[in-house]
Amino acid sequence: MTRSDGTPVAAPAAERLDGTLVYAVPFSERHMRDPAYLGWLRDYEVIRTLNLPAYWQPIDEAEAHAYCRRLIASARDAFFALYCRADDAFIGTLRAGHIDRCARVADIGIMIGRRDYWGRGMATDAVAMLARWLVDRLGMRRLTAGAMAINPAMIRVFERLGFRREGCLRQQDPLREGGYCDHILLGCLADELKVPPGAAKVPESPDEGGAVL
Repeated sequence: MTRSDGTPVAAPAAERLDGTLVYAVPFSERHMRDPAYLGWLRDYEVIRTLNLPAYWQPIDEAEAHAYCRRLIASARDAFFALYCRADDAFIGTLRAGHIDRCARVADIGIMIGRRDYWGRGMATDAVAMLARWLVDRLGMRRLTAGAMAINPAMIRVFERLGFRREGCLRQQDPLREGGYCDHILLGCLADELKVPPGAAKVPESPDEGGAVL
């Protein structure tokens, strides 16, 4: 696979990514079978902003494994396990989805499963790290993301990194508590990204963790 200018494009999820506070490695069977991972998917405080109503009931282990294997095998997704650099703790997952090598567009999703790591800047650093990799290594020219309106902290993470609100799907996402909330669409062109090449610079304001798909 090559870019429009004829230069080669690296395969998704083929390498370790390093940020300032976090690092990421390709998600594997080892991560999938870690009890902590399934625990995050069954923790409502973690998954409430994922917009996955199917997870409102305890997700079946076999279903979770099948989902992970699809992502690992996908040619259009880069799926990573996310670690804290300070203590090597497995704290969540990071995903570049719907990678379009022709249009050079990719979507970013993140889950900080370890709630004791929320509010420490991990999500901001992780998104910055992945965004820079997508632009520098995979040649993406445009990045997108979406977030439930009940997750303003994650929306701020993207906006601090140069993403702009591009749309609002009104009353799109169901809530387990009842009713619906808006879904915010965000986008960023490569030259708008507020992350220096080769670095994952974390803004001073800490984030609050959480998740987006």
